[in-house]
Amino acid sequence: MIESSELDWIVQKSAEFLADKVKDGPLTDRDINLAFEIFARPRLESLSSSFESDLERTQARDIIMMKLNDRAKQLNAEFWKKTE
Repeated sequence: MIESSELDWIVQKSAEFLADKVKDGPLTDRDINLAFEIFARPRLESLSSSFESDLERTQARDIIMMKLNDRAKQLNAEFWKKTE
């Protein structure tokens, strides 16, 4: 399995997109998927030799998506609850 620090770095870079996007409106599942497709998927593919199995690759993807969902909820709460 790849290091969790590598996954955290991928999440951090993907979340930067979400941090910019939240200024336009509350983040949606579409925004999260877009961040994953643009930033996380290519980085996961470049690490493909680090995975021992498809299961590990799927687990890494799920971890990233979970963290991006959490970050999107946090950004929405920080940015949009203040203006309501």
